[in-house]
Amino acid sequence: MDGNVTIKDVAALAGVSPSTVSRVLNGNYRQHMTPATRDRVHAAIDALRYTPLRSARSLRRQRSHVLAVVLPDISNPFFSLLARGVESIAFGTGCSTMICNSDHSPTKERHYLEILLAEQALGIVYIPTSTPDDEGLKRLARSGARIVVADRVVPGFPSVRADNAGGSRALAEYVLRCGYRRIAYLAGPADVSTARERLEGFRAALDAAGVQPVAIEHGPFTCEAGYDLSTKLARSARVDALVAANDMMALGVLRAVEDAGLSVPDHVGVAGFDHAPWTTYLRPQLTTVEVPALQIGEVAAGQLLSEVAEDACLPTRLIEGETCVSCR
Repeated sequence: MDGNVTIKDVAALAGVSPSTVSRVLNGNYRQHMTPATRDRVHAAIDALRYTPLRSARSLRRQRSHVLAVVLPDISNPFFSLLARGVESIAFGTGCSTMICNSDHSPTKERHYLEILLAEQALGIVYIPTSTPDDEGLKRLARSGARIVVADRVVPGFPSVRADNAGGSRALAEYVLRCGYRRIAYLAGPADVSTARERLEGFRAALDAAGVQPVAIEHGPFTCEAGYDLSTKLARSARVDALVAANDMMALGVLRAVEDAGLSVPDHVGVAGFDHAPWTTYLRPQLTTVEVPALQIGEVAAGQLLSEVAEDACLPTRLIEGETCVSCR
């Protein structure tokens, strides 16, 4: 970037006022301008390779370096643990942590990425909602911000994630060893790489055993989706096990089975994925796969602060629990 480029230069190229450029940089544009105006400003920023300086704000706030975590759902214990891992590394190195909760909204996610560009965040641990904001990421990277993707995959950026396919295959193999054959799978969102990897592992195990799934249903990684997708399946005599792609969905499955007047594991086996902290206290204890969310956050933050960031795939661990009965 040419250090002599100013916000007035961007405004002149875009044909707008400097205050309009400022609103775009700070994400304060939704009620102030048309999409065409915003796009002209972004095009001018890219053409001039302009990065907003925050010298005045730095003097006012005296802020330290910031590591940001952009995540889809802070209420999901998995993402909370991952963010905690980032914070522990950031705090130990004198950095502060900013949590950006996108609520599964691409629009809100883009807004946060623009704020982080304006704030010149040192690094971003990025967990996309679904389709990544490629342009937003490229602008951040050009500005000098370091970006590491966590839990998911975005082409062109280093990723720290778990062995989702391997863990899912191990879980499905365990469910099969328990004697279940009429298995339905709640696969999570079809456009999320984590869900696709877990579905891949599940299919591989069933294919190797010559077993066809009764059903594969896609939906959000939420309790509500788990409940809604499994309500009819739980009542079906065709199903003897319900496997969910994460523990939040599995919690909804457990409620759907109970509401159907059935019990777990006597009538239906249930399994999840992630090993959220609360699953240990469920009775019966949930059969699931432990994903090292805290460690993923720590490794991702460490890579942001190191000279070289590269892909890392952390191992998972099967938790047999009590919601699948062995040797049926």
